[in-house]
Amino acid sequence: MKLVVSLDSLDNVEKADIVELRLDLFRELPDPAEVQRMENEKIVTVRRSRDGGKFEGSEEERLKIMKKYADFADYIDIECDADEKFFDMPCRIIESYHNFKETPDYATLKDLVESRRGEIFKIATMGRDRKDVLTMVRLLCEYENVIAFLMGEKFSYTRILSAMLGSPFIYCHSGKAVAPGQLEVGTARKILEMLL
Repeated sequence: MKLVVSLDSLDNVEKADIVELRLDLFRELPDPAEVQRMENEKIVTVRRSRDGGKFEGSEEERLKIMKKYADFADYIDIECDADEKFFDMPCRIIESYHNFKETPDYATLKDLVESRRGEIFKIATMGRDRKDVLTMVRLLCEYENVIAFLMGEKFSYTRILSAMLGSPFIYCHSGKAVAPGQLEVGTARKILEMLL
């Protein structure tokens, strides 16, 4: 299990096992050579506005940006409803599903996981109650290479729970959270050291 720090710039990279370069949040796109020199493992993401990101351009533009950085990335994070051409990358694929309104029922999420095209499937949904926690626990117990947690301050503990149940990554922040309920990387590390 590795700690991922979501970044909106090339600062604070030293605190992470893996950095998630949220290129949709960068003021301007970084120099690919600078990204290539980074020693951390790298996830490259260009998140659409409808999925909680800031990218407003066309899918063709988004694909062009991803391909520009894919040669230097260890992973590309691509939404599960993206066109097949997004999955033709020279690195590993994290296929993701985000829902900022609710947590769909288990059957819906199970279908998404079972039809995945990426090596890892990531589910991040808005938590409402304990039933949603149970849905995530069930997915984590039944499938390998799944990251599943609930968003929202009240459910930030599900990020740790996800790691305890086999999730390969925990998404954290260093400085400013880029998603509701994200834990600070140092805090997450301390909690895991106490529990594991």
